[in-house]
Amino acid sequence: MKTRILMLSALIFIVACNKDKFTTIPQVKISSISPSIVNNGNIITLKGSYTDDEGDMDSVLIVYKWYNGVTVVKNDTFRYNFESLGVPDKTREADIKVTFQYNTANPGPPTLPGVIKDTTATLGLILKDKKENRSDYKESEPIRLKKI
Repeated sequence: MKTRILMLSALIFIVACNKDKFTTIPQVKISSISPSIVNNGNIITLKGSYTDDEGDMDSVLIVYKWYNGVTVVKNDTFRYNFESLGVPDKTREADIKVTFQYNTANPGPPTLPGVIKDTTATLGLILKDKKENRSDYKESEPIRLKKI
């Protein structure tokens, strides 16, 4: 009897350890945002990673929020198609790097508008696959946008 219990326990342990780390619903993590204090003309870089079992990613929703204390005073979302980001089809796991310019009119990365007083902000990510599965919303650490 003890041998059966021991073998059953070992089998459960092996099966549990062999589970794939990918899920049908996309998973996203944010690892960093920089700089922590943003002046006019700075490039804001948001880094993270994702996994998706089918590798059928469709789009990235980038949410930015500006705060007055703890209250969100401005909220907007940018949508990017995965094809435009150059991610090959069936990519199940990858790093993500999103860049924005702060208060510029330069060509290149998208621009976040300037603020009239120093403001706390966050950037967040939601990933959506072709079957309309959405990841949980993940948000960066707060950064400080300096006034114009």
